[in-house]
Amino acid sequence: MLEEVFCYGLDLGHESALISRYNTKTREPEPVCCGKDGQELSMPVVLGLRIADKEWLYGQEAVRIVAKGEALGADGLLKRLCCGDGIVLGGEKYTAEFLMEEYLRRILSLMGHADGGRITVLVVTLPEGAQTAFGALAEIFARLGVKKERVLLLSHTECFMRYIVNMKPEIWANDAALFECDDAHFYYDRLYFSRKREPQSVLSERRDFTEEYFSGGICREDAKRRSYWFYNMVQQQLSGQSVTSIFVTGSGFADGWVMDALQRLCDDRRVFYGQNLFARGACYAAYMYLGKRACIFLGENMTCEDIMVKAYHDAKEQYFLISEAGSDYRTVKRTLRLILDGTNEIEFLVDHAMRREPLHEVMILDHLMQRENKTIRLELKLFYVDRNTPIVQLRDIGFGREATTHRIWEQIL
Repeated sequence: MLEEVFCYGLDLGHESALISRYNTKTREPEPVCCGKDGQELSMPVVLGLRIADKEWLYGQEAVRIVAKGEALGADGLLKRLCCGDGIVLGGEKYTAEFLMEEYLRRILSLMGHADGGRITVLVVTLPEGAQTAFGALAEIFARLGVKKERVLLLSHTECFMRYIVNMKPEIWANDAALFECDDAHFYYDRLYFSRKREPQSVLSERRDFTEEYFSGGICREDAKRRSYWFYNMVQQQLSGQSVTSIFVTGSGFADGWVMDALQRLCDDRRVFYGQNLFARGACYAAYMYLGKRACIFLGENMTCEDIMVKAYHDAKEQYFLISEAGSDYRTVKRTLRLILDGTNEIEFLVDHAMRREPLHEVMILDHLMQRENKTIRLELKLFYVDRNTPIVQLRDIGFGREATTHRIWEQIL
């Protein structure tokens, strides 16, 4: 008998949260919380401390009793966790971590795993700017019984990437676009798909319209003007591009001002609008974490290429991997040492995940000090300035008693 798996996706926002569970029979995420009409329900990220008996209530029930004056309310739980702000209720101070732990304890009870022990994988996604809370959330879930190795923390973009590769192939036969707006950010993410290599790669590139939308005053225009701006912005971004699917989500679209623009965009593209995209994407990600589908996801901070250096080892020339596609560029800091053998050139192989053929890059070390063969030792360092700019640095570090110039060479690969 196969072991049952419990894979969940939690989209934890500033105002509300959505939970999905992966149904292994239908191979689809399904909502954990539904109304009487079967409609998926979001839960306010709010706690209420009932005055009568000091009992904690959460979500819609907390909102209701706080409104009636029967409880003291604590909202903004995610923002409090990000900045470490506690709150005083009834003369007693509660820390941000305590409040979030109380809220998540009730989230686990909704999943049917109050102690967290039976959860196979839980993927949590947070809005832009809230990723600083990832560490604290991992600690809280661990205290609630969900071991750290069972909790995966992803950005909205990373969840969208998992979401779309689980859709029908015709939806992502070409590239796809995501437009996300909340009360502080407005982003456009474009996804590119590499179908000529295995495993398949999915690459995201982001453009930020936050300043134009908020600082430029567009957010304060009436619905008709905002819809007109959105339609023209989308047309401009996608002009001449192979994007045939558009996804629109976020609390900033919730009042429906964008609907006129979406109807016009439907003329030649598939358009999807809703608020459960990230919860479902997180749920797919949880199941994919178990190895159910092989893809390389190149999110906004992930490197896009394998980088190898050519060297002589074990009586043959070979390429040594020094950076792998899908690594967080901010953590790539590789160092190794080489000895030159009758050459002043170092060869690299740059294998971009979205290209069919790799590129050969040669670094020429000019003005080398003249020394006997195999007495020039170099220290190689590889690091990234940003996601798309790998820098290789070579430094002459001498060899034994041989003199050195400490000369440094740098090149963008």
